[in-house]
Amino acid sequence: VLHMAYAWIPVHVLLRAGAELGWLPASVATHALTAGAIGCMVMGMVTRTALGHTGRPLRAGATEVVCYALVGAAALVRVVVPLLAPALLYHAVLLASVLWSAGFGWYTWRYWPILSRARPDGHPG
Repeated sequence: VLHMAYAWIPVHVLLRAGAELGWLPASVATHALTAGAIGCMVMGMVTRTALGHTGRPLRAGATEVVCYALVGAAALVRVVVPLLAPALLYHAVLLASVLWSAGFGWYTWRYWPILSRARPDGHPG
C-alpha cells in the first residue's frame, strides 16, 4: 500500500501543474496529495505499526486489503470523477466520504481488539 501512496505524489505534481496553468481545478491536485498520498500512507502505517507493536506477523491479510482498497478507492473517486464528470462533484464527494469512512471504520472495528489486549507473544507492549 505504501507504493500506492507514493504513486499519488507524481499524480499530485502533474495535477498541480495543470491547475497552475488554469486547465484543472486546484482541488483535484490537493485531494491527490491529501486523500491519495497521505490517506493511503496513514492507512499503511497504522496497520503495519499495529501489527508490529503487538507482536503479530507483518503481512497484509483480508482486513488490511479491504482497508487499503476502500481508502484508495475514496481517493480515486475524489480525484477522477470531478475531472471526468464535474456535474457529479456532489455525488463524488459523498461517495468518497463513505468509502473513506468505511476504510477507517473497518480498521477501527477490526483493530480495536488487537490494540486493546495483551500481545499474543507475552512480551510487554
